[in-house]
Amino acid sequence: MSDRVIDELAGVEFGGSLAIAFELYARELFTIARAWQHELDMASSDAEAAMSELHGHPLLFGLDAKVKARRVARRLKRAQALAHGLAEEAQRFNRAYRRHFLGS
Repeated sequence: MSDRVIDELAGVEFGGSLAIAFELYARELFTIARAWQHELDMASSDAEAAMSELHGHPLLFGLDAKVKARRVARRLKRAQALAHGLAEEAQRFNRAYRRHFLGS
């Protein structure tokens, strides 16, 4: 397995003006995290809908399939919440640098 880099983040050099570099890095990280958040939200809804169509136990009229689909899709919802947290932390990273090192 080869190491992969995220081009948007890897392209930011931490040299020169760190304030500009950290702001750019935080902005790129925020953009990526928000895109993941949106994608995972849509994927969880689509996956749950697709799994709900599967036939469950005949005596339960498919209710067991719907419950199982909700449980499985909940994993993607949790990943979506983590992506939301990543976006928030990206913004906090830049604010913390400015507060602790630049006094602004």
